[in-house]
Amino acid sequence: MRRSLPILALLLAAASCNIITPAAYIIEGPDSNEAQYTLPDRRTVVFVDDRQNKLARTQLRSIIGDRVASDLMRKELVTETIASRDAIAVARREESVGKPLSIEDIGRKVGAEVVIYVQIGGFNLSEEGNVPRPNGYALVKVIDVTERRRLFPSDPEQPGVQVDSTMREVSMELYNSPSGRRGIEEQLADNMGDRIAKVFYKHEKNELGKGVGVRK
Repeated sequence: MRRSLPILALLLAAASCNIITPAAYIIEGPDSNEAQYTLPDRRTVVFVDDRQNKLARTQLRSIIGDRVASDLMRKELVTETIASRDAIAVARREESVGKPLSIEDIGRKVGAEVVIYVQIGGFNLSEEGNVPRPNGYALVKVIDVTERRRLFPSDPEQPGVQVDSTMREVSMELYNSPSGRRGIEEQLADNMGDRIAKVFYKHEKNELGKGVGVRK
């Protein structure tokens, strides 16, 4: 009776072919990034701050915040979140040019105990002279509203953790259409929200079959 070769032997034999990477994936599993911070399970709001007017529309702030909140709830990291648009509305209604609200005050006014503060640093649909490749970045920190202190990052000298988001090139036809540009903006905002949420949970560096068209 012919015996089957042990699985390990088959995988070693495969090394001479071009399937060693899938074999390693099967043995060791995918490379992954650990969560950078474990959120407390308390009433949370994601406040997206764009005081430098990097975003073309206020709606994009809500898209980013809603994606972060929905992913955190889907992962069961927090039980209750408050709509980002509520925090944005409070800031727009009660802030003045010379007297901005503190992050803690914004959180308190919407009934949050924790604020995930997202400061938009860049949001670009293209780089001058190049094929459009949407990209952006934000600084992220977590604030305890009740105790009025920063939870993450712990280093007080660090302004926040930078989160980058970069998409693959988009067609000029789509880029030159007003409706196409709006669609690209919304995709980039959603991708940025996805990246920010991943700061708080373990995830694969390269998720097979996901995020087609987006650099992981």
